[in-house]
Amino acid sequence: MTLGAGNDGIWIGGQAQVSAGAMAAGPGAHAEGTQYSLAAAPASLDELRAALAALVAELKSGPPGVSDPDSLAEVAASAEREAGKSRPDKGILSGLLHALMAGVTNSAVLVNAVVAIQHAVSSLL
Repeated sequence: MTLGAGNDGIWIGGQAQVSAGAMAAGPGAHAEGTQYSLAAAPASLDELRAALAALVAELKSGPPGVSDPDSLAEVAASAEREAGKSRPDKGILSGLLHALMAGVTNSAVLVNAVVAIQHAVSSLL
């Protein structure tokens, strides 16, 4: 095969690293990418509690990509109870959110929600 003789696609070699949503090469090639943004992190303890309540409800609905939503809903409910205390424990919440993240990795929407909640826990507590 001789490079440059036709549509050879996109060749990347050596120590190159590419970060792209979409790439196309050659005559008539077309690529479309979708950009996702993270959910805004809750800005107050009340918003954090509401975000956890919404996460519990979402997990109880049995979302696709989550292998054991009932167990994860229980973990999220534990996090919700901890956040409901007058002085929530940052370490406990962080540990529960870490466990949740491990269970939702196949759902971009849930990963996004957990990351936003984790950010709120880090900044609010």
